[in-house]
Amino acid sequence: MSIETVADIQQVTVIGAGEMGRGIAAVAALAGYDTILQDIDEDQLNDAIEQVKWSYGKIVDDEDVTEADVEAALDRITSTTSLEEAVANTDIVTEAAVEKQAVKEDIFESVDNLAPDEAILTTNTSGLNITRLAEVTDRPSQVAGTHWFNPPMLMDLVEIIETEHVDSQVVDVVEDLIKDFEKTPIRCRRDVPMFIVNRCMRPYGEAAAWLVYYDKAEIEEVDSAMKYREGFPMGPFELADFTGGIQVRVESEEDHLNDPRPLNYDTRYCPLLHERYEKGHYGRKSGKGFYDYSDQDEPGIDPEAGKDVDVLKIWAPVINEAAKMVQHDVATVEDVDTGMKLGGNWPVGPFEKADEVGAETVVRTCVELANMHERVENLAETLPCDLLVEKAKGDETFY
Repeated sequence: MSIETVADIQQVTVIGAGEMGRGIAAVAALAGYDTILQDIDEDQLNDAIEQVKWSYGKIVDDEDVTEADVEAALDRITSTTSLEEAVANTDIVTEAAVEKQAVKEDIFESVDNLAPDEAILTTNTSGLNITRLAEVTDRPSQVAGTHWFNPPMLMDLVEIIETEHVDSQVVDVVEDLIKDFEKTPIRCRRDVPMFIVNRCMRPYGEAAAWLVYYDKAEIEEVDSAMKYREGFPMGPFELADFTGGIQVRVESEEDHLNDPRPLNYDTRYCPLLHERYEKGHYGRKSGKGFYDYSDQDEPGIDPEAGKDVDVLKIWAPVINEAAKMVQHDVATVEDVDTGMKLGGNWPVGPFEKADEVGAETVVRTCVELANMHERVENLAETLPCDLLVEKAKGDETFY
């Protein structure tokens, strides 16, 4: 029997009992699905079940969740160290192992050999190559990506990533399942590096870094402007320090430069990041990043520091990247904006901001920023894309 609709899914398997895996399993079970959580580490499995109980306890007394709901959900979760047992009768697998391509490919090969022929296979990843995962199986038309946001119990957004191989009916089933989990799905229609949300997050950080590198603004000024004037939860530098973004970006740079997928990157990260990385200044966890945390837990950013910053010099590259995704049929206008508001907790989406200020203003700002760059690769990346120029010439909006 093939999986034709979400009604055909009775059993969900989650591979990997780390923070993401146990969270996804908790969501699936609470939504009414029999859920198997698999991990090779029995201690990690036991800890995961305790963490699920704890997270369920935090949501009891919410409007729609009762103690009885929680008990029923816990009864629906089974844990095992056996991969064969975990996938023997499953309808859909979500692999949530460590974020390493080779590890995930090994798991997909094994699952493909053990799971029923009709089972759908998905991976939870923030940007790895879904196409390569599909191609190590004998069922590439039944493989899709799902990028959950942390923590899965609380974050509403899930990106669904399509490959050139996947059957559209499979994507529809995955989307309906995410909706059944009471989450909001958005579709990344092509397997591109970093998918939707992280593709917009990259220029949010990079545009800010280049402004500081070229002495056009100070770190605190940029963060103050984006946080207190624009309403972002954190400015780009504060966010990078909080997430360890300096280390993550620099250490992933070669992978991005060698990524064969469409819309791959041919530019290195701003030298401002490399300078701090080489000093071991990774952010809060190392005691110093863009800010010094030796005597503070978080940076004391002056709300008035950013009053003279031109925030469009941060927004314009983000809007340009978003427009590239629409131009190349990676995502819709609506899905990009939904993704940034739910996945990044942004006050407005890039296209909402573009319509507010006008496409011509965005184009002119992109050209101004491009002219700052010495390297032609950075210049070309910053120049406005065709869709953005067309909107400006026609005085058109995205909505």
